[in-house]
Order: sequence, then structure tokens, then C-alpha cells
Amino acid sequence: MLKKYIYIVMIFCSFNSCAQKKVTLYSEQDKIAPRINIPMDADILLSRAADFFATNFKLATGKSIQIERSNSLNKNYNYISLSVNPTQKDNYCLYKKGKNINIQAISAEDLLFGIGHFFEQFTSFNYDKKTSTKTINFLDKYIEVPEQFSLCSSPSFEYREPYFSTNFNVDFRAWNRTNYLDISWGIWGHNLKKILKDYKLPESVYAEVDNKRVKSQFCFTSDSLFTYVNKQVKTIYDSDHGLNRFMILPNDNSLVCNCNTCKAVGNTKTDAAPAVFSFLNKLAKNHENMSFFTTAYITIKEVPKFSVEDNIGIFYSTINIQKGIPIEDSKYNEKFTNDITKWKDYVDNVYIWDYAVNFDNYFDIYPSLYVTQKNLQFYKELGVNGVFIHGSEYEYSTFQDLKTTIFSKLLWNVDIYLEKEINDYFHDKYPRKLANALSNYYTFIDKNFLVSDIELSIYSGIDKSIEKYLDRDLFYDFYDEFITNTEKNKFDKEFIKTATALTFLKLEIMRTSGLEKFGYGEINNNEEIIIKNNVGTLLDRLSNYSKLSQLKNYNEVQYKVENYVSKWRATVYKYHKRKHLFYKKPFETISKLDEDYKDTSILNDGAFGLEDYNTNWHISSIDNLVLKIDKKEIENSTKITFSFLQDAKHSIYYPISIEILDTDYKLISSHNIKTNNIKLATKEVTILLPTEFDDEQLTDTFIIKINKQIVEGKNTLACDEIIFN
Repeated sequence: MLKKYIYIVMIFCSFNSCAQKKVTLYSEQDKIAPRINIPMDADILLSRAADFFATNFKLATGKSIQIERSNSLNKNYNYISLSVNPTQKDNYCLYKKGKNINIQAISAEDLLFGIGHFFEQFTSFNYDKKTSTKTINFLDKYIEVPEQFSLCSSPSFEYREPYFSTNFNVDFRAWNRTNYLDISWGIWGHNLKKILKDYKLPESVYAEVDNKRVKSQFCFTSDSLFTYVNKQVKTIYDSDHGLNRFMILPNDNSLVCNCNTCKAVGNTKTDAAPAVFSFLNKLAKNHENMSFFTTAYITIKEVPKFSVEDNIGIFYSTINIQKGIPIEDSKYNEKFTNDITKWKDYVDNVYIWDYAVNFDNYFDIYPSLYVTQKNLQFYKELGVNGVFIHGSEYEYSTFQDLKTTIFSKLLWNVDIYLEKEINDYFHDKYPRKLANALSNYYTFIDKNFLVSDIELSIYSGIDKSIEKYLDRDLFYDFYDEFITNTEKNKFDKEFIKTATALTFLKLEIMRTSGLEKFGYGEINNNEEIIIKNNVGTLLDRLSNYSKLSQLKNYNEVQYKVENYVSKWRATVYKYHKRKHLFYKKPFETISKLDEDYKDTSILNDGAFGLEDYNTNWHISSIDNLVLKIDKKEIENSTKITFSFLQDAKHSIYYPISIEILDTDYKLISSHNIKTNNIKLATKEVTILLPTEFDDEQLTDTFIIKINKQIVEGKNTLACDEIIFN
């Protein structure tokens, strides 16, 4: 009897009010549409929020709706009421009780986030569809909402910024609930020098190091420095009250002021934290409605022994521990946890400065969504309340729109289901077949990136990416499938950008793979290099795609795609049908090797270097490069061709001479190399081997010694392929 009763109740509920009733919010056919209400005294930010709702409602439905300013609602209409309540618990709430829907937030910015949530919750319209180039008809002819509902949301982190150019778009930020440094920070980064440039600064504002004033660093106990910075903070804030956060950082070097007053507050020779936090305390007391931050980076090391104001915070940089492995699972876990804990005990606001691209190669995919999710979950657990994810800034990086979108979602909710989000993103952007290929490939490599325990620095050559996640067979298959869609998507700017990056990436794989299966060429029985036919096609394609997409640079230091193509062409032109009698032959290195450059096989593996010292260059900084070679390994050779790099920014210079010696270090021949002041370039140097007519002959075993230039300071040699021909 009881079972029968339960069954009857269930049937009754299914036909009645156990299920949430729906009511019509909009109907094109029945001419039903809401109005927007804002208070009579609504400021410009609230007015813009109303315009934002109206604009997107028209895009979603094709219907223009009216905005009313009133403190009371006309009972003859249904309203979407927008309001700001800074005292409410959640960042925004959407609720309906009675005829009208209320969207209320703690700020005008959060109100935009709530509006975006409304459209994603109750319509088929979202930001991805709004910006999609795919031909779709998403206009809603009819919108229903529950008769009653209450939806509130607060983020995992109070400050959320994925620093990619995608996030610079105000509409993107409104829909994806992110912050942007240009509209949040009055001072950002190492910019004290920039904001003080109009003042004639006295010597006392500069650091005293070893009893000398140095203009490359500031003294943070200087009264004059405080006066000027304090004045600029007020000026900046008065110009725009949205600029209420300020970063006060020492200049980007290891110098620390050790004047008497700095030492008195606690500075050491390596730690400027006491003086910097003393400076922040004074600013924070003067401007209680603003926030002041510095960074735990280089010279900000230890927590000072004095207390600080509540409106002071710190960014903790992960630059030295971001290796493509979740921090919690890495050898850095204990120190990181201890550092965050001690800073949390000291200041209320601890933000993370994180990283999400390979800064040496923005076209490297660096698929770190799953790793970042684990890190963000860890940060939240430790009590971190803000995250800045450093991307490719104003330059394009591969799949940056996907990354920015997913990072935005993760920063709001660290527990989203990534596989679905990736799949939804691509299917909102592209036709089904292409979307499937992109979704399947990207999801696979991102998961592979996560499970690999190989470290990948944010400054890495493509050879390291191959070791970490980039299966070459799989990438080549994916690339071929992707490129077949070019004709259908040739007017899609984002597709062409991706095509540019992937073509560059394929050429990089070929370059670092040398004369092997995946390389740019092969070596025939006569030990002669033959360039593969598709190299020219790929170089033409990269050149064309980069022009169409207007992508000029491919890394942080703005190396040019055009120059990359030109260098490739010049190299393969010289290499084609050149003999390489030393290819993978054994030799001995008898000079001292740098810790990270023990592998000297790179010197005759057939791969070649361009202007990026991270790929295919053997670096020697602690010694000249000295090799011992058996003559029998290079029989029939008449000359040797060396490749060298000069990169003055990284203290890499052409050698000054090359010597050939016997095993007793008796000189057989010496060849001087002309040096120059070019900052970044590569060059080949060819020397002739002794002939039967020369007085000195090669011994059965001989030595090649490449001598570094004698320059002041750090002096590094970069040698690439050594070719006997």
C-alpha cells in the first residue's frame, strides 16, 4: 500500500508543481519582451551596464528593448532590474520572485558579469557565438525562465587576469569576468622611473650601493622619493578612480640600497623588503581607499619584522618554478607552500604572478590548461586571492583565444570540467569536422603535457617541447588534416593565425630533427645532404600566412617571421647537395662543458641553428670549445665549415680564432675570424684543411680549438653544425 501511495505522489508531482514552472520572458510571435530598469540616480557605469544588456538582447533575439530610469516599476510591464549593492555577500545575484528579474552586483563591473551569466543561463547566446565566424542562426524567437529562481556567484579569486591580447577587449572581459591591468592599476610593473620622468629628481632618491649612488635602483627610505611617488599616486587616482591599485617595485635588477636609513629598517645586501614595505606603509596610510602591492621577486625576499597596513599586498612570482608540472607534484612544493603561508600571515592580499606560454617561441603550443587548473586549485587551497597569468601580451601565441577563454573560466571557478569546455569552445567557433579535429588534438596534448614528468621551462627550444608533449607523428597528421581546411576558412583571421603558428611549428620540428625521419632533409649514400621537397612549400606557406594574418613576431624579444623565413631559405640553399662527411661521426670533447650543455652531439647532428640560442646551438661560457677528432672519420674532406651565433643581449659573441693542433698541442694551422659589433646574427666560417703540399699535415688524431673573444664581462660562444666536406 505504501509503495502504491509513493507512486501516486510521484505521478502527481510530475504533472504538477514538483517540476519548476516556466514563464515566458520573450516571444517574437506573441510580442512579449521585458524592459530594463535602472534607478533614477544611476551613474554612468550603471547606465553602461543597461546598454550592455540591451545591446546583447538585440543580438540574441533581434529585438530592441527599452531602458527606463525609475525608482518604481510599472505593473503593466515585466522588467530586468539592474542595481549595485556593495554590501551584498556574493559578487552578483540573479533572482526572480514575481513578475520581474533582478540582477544585482557588488560593483558595476560585476554587474556586467551577472548580465553575461543571464544570457548564458537562459538564452542560446554567448560570447563565443557572438564572435564566431561560423555561419549559424542563433537568434532566439522565444525565451522562457523559471517562475522563481535565485542564482548567486562568487569567484575563486578576487583578481583574475589572463594577460593575452584577447583579454584587452572590453566585451571579452565583460562576458568572461576578468580584470585588466590598464583599467585597474595606476602603476604596474617596474614603472617608477616612467611615472617620475617629468621630475628633476635629487640624488637622494637613488640607491646607495657600496657607498656610491646608482641611478639604476631606488632608495625606498628616501623622503624625496616618497614625496614624488605620493604625489603621482594622488594625481593618477584623481584622473580615474578605477585606477585604485598600485605596484611599487624595485627596478628589475639585484641591486639593494644599503644607505644608513635603509640598513636601519632592516635591508641587507640582497634583500630590499624592509625598505620597500616601509615605503608601502606610508603610502597605504595616506591613501586608505587604495591598494599597494610589491612582488616577491629578486630583491624582495623575506617577510619584514614589522607589521603592515591592511591595504598592502604582494605578488608571488612563479618564474623560477613554472616548469610545466603542477607545483604540488613538483620538487618546489615545500618551499612554495612555506613561502605562500608566511606571506599570507603577513599581508591580507597574496596574488600569484603565473606564466602560460613559451616566451622564446610564442608559436609553441605550450598546452598547460590541465596543469594550470591543478595549480589554481592549489593556490585557492593555500588562500591566494588573486592570479595574474602572464601570456603573450600584445603578440599572438598559438591557441591564445582558447587559452584566454578557459583561463578566465578557471579563474572564476577552478573546478570546471576542462574537456567539455575545450570541446564547446572549438564547436562554437568552427564547423563540426574541423572542430572535432581541433578539440581531439588539443585535449590529447594538454593531457599529455599534464601527465609528463619532464620539465619544460617558459624559456625553451622546440627540442624540449618534443620531449615534453609534442609527438611528431601525431602533430604531422594533425597538421595535414588542419591545413586541408584552409580554403574553406581563408577569410577567417583566427584560422589563418593558427595556420601561421602551426606551420612555423612544423618547420621548427623539421629544423631540430635534422636529417632524420621528421627533419628537413636526408643524407644519401655519398654523404650528401638532400633537402626535402616540402621545405619550400612550407616556407612559402608560412610567408603567405604571416602576411595575411599580420603576424610579424614570434617571441618575447620580437624576432621576425620574415627574417626567420629568409634565414631558412639561405641555410637550406647552402645545405642542399653539400657533403657532410662528419655527420654523426664520433669525436671527443676535451674542454670544460657548461652544466646544461653536456651533450655535444648537437655539433654534427644535421640540425641547424638560427637566431634563437635555445635551439640547436651548443653553448660554451666557461671554456673555449676544444674537440679531438680521428682523421679516419673525415677521410676525403678538404675543408671544415662552422656555424656561429652572435647575440650581444645574451653575451654571445663570434669566436676570435680557430686552431688546428696535434695531440701534443703543436699548432698545425691557425685561422683568425673577423669580429664585428652586430647585435644579433649568424655566420658560417670555412677553413681549408692542410693539403699534401703544406708543411704541416693533419695527424691521425688532431684537435680543433675554437677560441672565444676576449671581452669584458660574460663571454659566451655558440657553435652549431661542424661540417667536414
